[in-house]
Amino acid sequence: MLGLIICDDDRFMLGISVDLAKRCIKENGFNAAVLCATTDFREALRFIEKNPGAYLHFLDIDLGKTSLNGVDVARVIRRAEPASKIVFVTGHADMGISVLKSGVEAFGFIEKTTNEEKMLSAYKKYINLALTNTATTDEDRPREGYIQLSVGIDEHVTLPVSQILYVEADKSVSHFICYHTVDGSSVSVRDTIENALNSLGESFMKSHRSVVINTNLVVSVADGLVKFADGETAACSFRLKNEVMKKCGVKKRDNR
Repeated sequence: MLGLIICDDDRFMLGISVDLAKRCIKENGFNAAVLCATTDFREALRFIEKNPGAYLHFLDIDLGKTSLNGVDVARVIRRAEPASKIVFVTGHADMGISVLKSGVEAFGFIEKTTNEEKMLSAYKKYINLALTNTATTDEDRPREGYIQLSVGIDEHVTLPVSQILYVEADKSVSHFICYHTVDGSSVSVRDTIENALNSLGESFMKSHRSVVINTNLVVSVADGLVKFADGETAACSFRLKNEVMKKCGVKKRDNR
């Protein structure tokens, strides 16, 4: 069973999050349960200490007037159990940038909104992903964890898959593609978009014939673009936009 830990300093928002998570579990028959729900991150950390294990955390980034924020708490969780998965929940999309720059690996992001169906869809997405990843065989794990790119003769670059924002065809060099990462760096290699898609795993999909995106890091779709938590954007075609929105669990914001 997958254990969920939900932490939000706003008691009202915590109640909504717990209700949505439980509803999601019940409606989809997920083998999961909310084991700890609290407004105090210390209580969540005490739970982990007393009950060691890899949990799926839904963690508010802004924890109010406390000594630690969500990123700090995530670091503590990572030290206690590196295999834990952390989804950051925030009412401010731009706060995702601080998470990405911190180096703390995020399993995903959920935007606080008055649209409960949108949030329910996001909870479903991440609970389902966590359950799927837990069941992944050892043979498949390297594919989900890291990708090795050949950038020259006997020269390679290894990237964490979760830190890749998107991959696009390199318009300046034929038969090359470019990997863009959350820290703002990019790596160009001789390869095809199709090979990249096949190598990166189920969290990635095409948003355009020449673009592959990390669906875990998309926060919105608007004006023919997908927007990521760090503010970066990538092309999204009219033909694929509905599929992209469904997979990313985001609401359409344009009429095109």
